[in-house]
Formats: sequence, C-alpha cells, structure tokens
Amino acid sequence: MSGERGPQEPSVVLDLSRRKGAATRAAMRDSLIGARRVAAPYLTMTRIALARLGRDRMARAGALVLACLALVAIFADLLASARPIACRRHGVLYLLPDVTHPAALAAMESAPTRRDRSPGDWTLPALVAHGPTETAGDVDALLPPLSAGHPLGTDALGRDLFARVVHGARTALGLGFLCSLVLVALGVVLGSLAGFRGGLVDSLVARLVESLTAIPTLVLVLVVGALVPHPTTATLLWTIGLTRWTELARLVRAEVLRGLGEDYVTAARALGASPARVLLRHVMPNAIGPGIVAAAFGVASVVLLEAAVDFLRVGSPDTMASWGEAMGEARLHAGAWWLVAFPGAALVATLVSLHLVGEAARDALDPKLREAIPDGGGGTGA
Repeated sequence: MSGERGPQEPSVVLDLSRRKGAATRAAMRDSLIGARRVAAPYLTMTRIALARLGRDRMARAGALVLACLALVAIFADLLASARPIACRRHGVLYLLPDVTHPAALAAMESAPTRRDRSPGDWTLPALVAHGPTETAGDVDALLPPLSAGHPLGTDALGRDLFARVVHGARTALGLGFLCSLVLVALGVVLGSLAGFRGGLVDSLVARLVESLTAIPTLVLVLVVGALVPHPTTATLLWTIGLTRWTELARLVRAEVLRGLGEDYVTAARALGASPARVLLRHVMPNAIGPGIVAAAFGVASVVLLEAAVDFLRVGSPDTMASWGEAMGEARLHAGAWWLVAFPGAALVATLVSLHLVGEAARDALDPKLREAIPDGGGGTGA
C-alpha cells in the first residue's frame, strides 16, 4: 500500500556543543591575535628592538664576549688569588678570604698554608694560586708562558700575568661602567633641560659643552692627575665621567627639540599636561635611545682611555691591575712578547665587542627603522 512506510533508518544525532565551543574559542583566539598584532607597534617597541638585536649575529657574538669578560671580572678571585677560595684553619672555616679579608688570615698566603697545617685543616686553592700584586723577585721575573705555576708567564717584577689580566678585566669593566653611568646621567639630564627649557639654561649648557669639548680628555686627565696631591682611581673616574658627557648632551638636546615639535606633544599640552609630565612622559622616552647607545660607546672609550693612561704610567698610583700597565712594561723588555699579546688581546676583544653591541643598539633603537622591520619582528618577543 502506498500509505505504508518502509523500514525506518536509524536516526543520527550530532553533538555540536563541543564544536560550537571550539569554534567560539578559535574565533576569540584569532580576534585576540589580531588585536595584539594591531597594538604591537604601539606597545612593544622594546620587544621590536630586542628582536632586531637578536637577529644580528655580530651583536650576539659581541654580547657573548662581553658576558664572558664580565664573568671573568666578577669571579676573578676564584680564577687567580694568592689566598685560597675556601679553607679550614685551626677549626675555623673561611670562605673567599681574599674578598672578606678576615683579620686571622691577614698574613696568609697559599704556600704557607700548605707548609703549616694543623690536623683537620684543608685548603681549596684558586685556579692560579697567585695574586695580581704578588711579587716573586728576580727568580721568577719574565718567565715565558706555560711556566710552572704561571700559565701566561710573569712580568719584570715576577707578578703572574694571568692574575693581572684576569683582575685587569675587573678594573677595566668596573671603571668603564661606572664612568658610563656618570656621563649618561649628566648628558641626559643637562641635554634634556637645555632642549626643553631653552633660553638661559640652553645658553649655559652650550657654553659648558663648548668649554669642555675644547680640551682633549686625555690632556685634562693628565692635568687633574698632576694637580691632585694623591690621585686615586676615583679621581680618574670622576674626571672622565664629568668631561665625556658633552656629546651625549648634544644628541639628547637635539632629540628633545625634535620631540617638542611633534603632534602628540602639542596634543598633550592642549589637554593640560604639566611641563614635567610632557618632558618625562612624552619627550624623554624618545630621547633615551641615544643614551643607551652612548653608554656602550662610553664604556669602550673609558676602557681605552684608562689603558692609555696606565700605559703612559701617569695614572693613579693604586695597586689595581691594569691591562695598560702590563703592556707598558714591554717597552723596557722588548723580548717579552707575552706582556703585550695577552693584555692586548683582552683589550681588543673588549673594544670590538662593545662597538658591535653599540652599533647594533643604535640601529635597533632608530625610529626610522620601525617600518623596515616586518610584522613578525615584534611578535617574536611576545
């Protein structure tokens, strides 16, 4: 009969709740990714700069060398020290006595501790059991590299060259970074005030910059060293820091003047923002780039200047190890090639690495390169 129905097929029930939920979550994720891509150029400029630095192979190589030198400077007492890294003497445990300088070990050296031991005493010596100022007399003077106990040889006073190179890294990088902080702080503050305030402040800063620029820094360091009765490393630090800020002040002043003419600064002033907020919130962030770049180049210039002053033997009379002083001894001993080779290699590696990092930072922080970086450049830092 036409009214009869055939055998009914089993019904199929589709559960769309999970698919709807997954589709909703996918749509929300896509919308968030799209919003993040739109906001990335305005919120992640630091990540864009870091991504560009990460893609620069030369910058990575320079940063790796600087990191190794920084580790050497920090752990110099573990690599070369007359006193041990740790020791137990007369039942008392001493850790890093070369750093803590305990009174009970005032006259302690590594060799006497090996000769004079009480029951239960032990000593963990450094990699090279010689300090940077430890002299051995004429017997161990001018030993060539790979001598017993002296992997890089000794100088004319019998001091271990490995210890002087290792501790010289602490002197060079420490002095360089401290001077760089001083000159960056002065350059950014005075340059921003000169550009933002103008008038008398701008004139005074300009005259001060012209006066300090007219005198070479090396000559000024020599004059200050001759006038100060007892020059120290701090004298050299403040002399360099207080005279090398002039170029940075010019750059920051130019950036501030350029930023004051932008539309967003005009809009901030129209909305009633105070002068301090306009300077700190809207102008200074775009003028900090030259300060970061100047810090890298400033460290390099300070390291080179410190080496030159010590090479000429006109630096401070401190007993701190210095690459320049070690190379200066080669003038009197022409056959001692190791006095120039190893400190000179450390100095060249430091200067080249600092310049590689500085140039890469200058390119990464240049606002004109913002459009040249692909959209994925900022996303890599997310």
